[in-house]
Amino acid sequence: MSLLYKDPSMSHDEATKLLASGVDTHITAALVSIGLNEADSTWAQSTCLKYLASESESVAASAITALGHLARRHSALNKQTVFLALENVKGKFPSLEGVVEDTLDDIEAFT
Repeated sequence: MSLLYKDPSMSHDEATKLLASGVDTHITAALVSIGLNEADSTWAQSTCLKYLASESESVAASAITALGHLARRHSALNKQTVFLALENVKGKFPSLEGVVEDTLDDIEAFT
């Protein structure tokens, strides 16, 4: 098996276009880039919270992970709102509990 590395960096405009596409793989790529690269932390957090409510488990997982990256990079999140949203997603997708716990660890460590 060979692995292919793809740089997750993209511009804000490109991420916005991928989010609007409605295609799960495009949305997950945009969320990863937002978590790792977006300079506007308020917009990034709001966008991630929006996608936590997705019916797609992979999209929700990417939004969770992106929130952890935002905590690490920006050292700030609206904890009350994020904690509630993470609890809700755990109820919707119990299989994502580990991803949620990793993100909660990042939030605790970096904010």
